[in-house]
Amino acid sequence: MKHVISALALIVALATPSLASAAEKTLVVATSLWPPMTMVDENKNVIGYEMDVVSAAAKAAGYDVKLVNTSWDGIFSLLESGNSDIIASCVTITDARKKKYLFSEPFYSFKQACVVPTASAIADMDGLKGKRVGAQIGTTGHVVLQKKLPSENIAAYDDVGLAFEDLKVGRIDAVMCDDPVAAYYANRKEGYTDLMKLAFITTEGEDAGFVFRMQDARLKDDINKGLAAIRADGTEKAIKIKWMGKAD
Repeated sequence: MKHVISALALIVALATPSLASAAEKTLVVATSLWPPMTMVDENKNVIGYEMDVVSAAAKAAGYDVKLVNTSWDGIFSLLESGNSDIIASCVTITDARKKKYLFSEPFYSFKQACVVPTASAIADMDGLKGKRVGAQIGTTGHVVLQKKLPSENIAAYDDVGLAFEDLKVGRIDAVMCDDPVAAYYANRKEGYTDLMKLAFITTEGEDAGFVFRMQDARLKDDINKGLAAIRADGTEKAIKIKWMGKAD
């Protein structure tokens, strides 16, 4: 009987590593709400353009994903602590960030855009002088405003949706954010489109990439291969049409 038990134990021991390997194939992807890149549906499921792209790229590379919604101000700590494997939250690729993290190939290029009430006369950065302008704290839009406006004219929010809520009810005069987010609220989001418009888009562009820990170069390479695969087979184009209404 002991030999039978030992044999069974050996079988279990041999099986366990393969189960662990399968578990390691599920990547925890941290994000924060940034419609239409990342949103939650009526069932609190994390959805959006970027979520579809990272999920499709991971699948093409042989991984499953678990999408986790968290606050922007804690998202890098989540990665550094090992509680997530990837950040997918429209993170701009900058030289400063590249000193601390690895980035995938860019998955989206964008500019900063300003959204205002439909009756507003604001048409450029100069038009924001003396106005109260909102942005999500720590984002490129927030940085742009800090370079152009005094601090008392900037309303910083933990969530870009809160900025648009305040714009909707007249507490602020404008919102600065990434252009796909601006276009979503101004052109597509129910309850907002009749009240808001795109005032202008900045000329300087930037690229967003998925973020990895420095020691995860192999994972980064795998996701880059996945991105290349979904671009080649048309999956990325279909996702863009689904969420942006166009392929370019």
